[in-house]
Amino acid sequence: MKKALLGGGVLVIIGATILLVMLTSGTKSPQDWIAGRFPAIEGGYQSKDTPIETAGQIIDRSEPVERAYDPAGVFLRYPGAVVAVLPAVAGSLIYVDTPERGYERWHKYVNGRWGGPAGRVSLFRGGGPGGGK
Repeated sequence: MKKALLGGGVLVIIGATILLVMLTSGTKSPQDWIAGRFPAIEGGYQSKDTPIETAGQIIDRSEPVERAYDPAGVFLRYPGAVVAVLPAVAGSLIYVDTPERGYERWHKYVNGRWGGPAGRVSLFRGGGPGGGK
């Protein structure tokens, strides 16, 4: 009986460890890391580095699903967030939004590159008479 309980306990520990690894791995929003790394300003965060350097630091920490580079800034799409890194007088400004708010806010820079808040539009094949499908 004791061996069965011990074996069951080991299986529970192994299962919990696997679950923990699955929940903490993969692409995730870098919002907590950004908040802990950069000083907060009204509505966002500030970096002393250029937008490319700052975006590189964020990407090294958490790989985005998509990226858009524009003279106006660097835009990173994650499953749960959109991060915009814009040039400032001394460094960069960083803004973190929900996917819907981020797409709405930065639409003129990411439209046609991402398709929609979750990239859904890029999956749409259109309608019409059927030519080219």
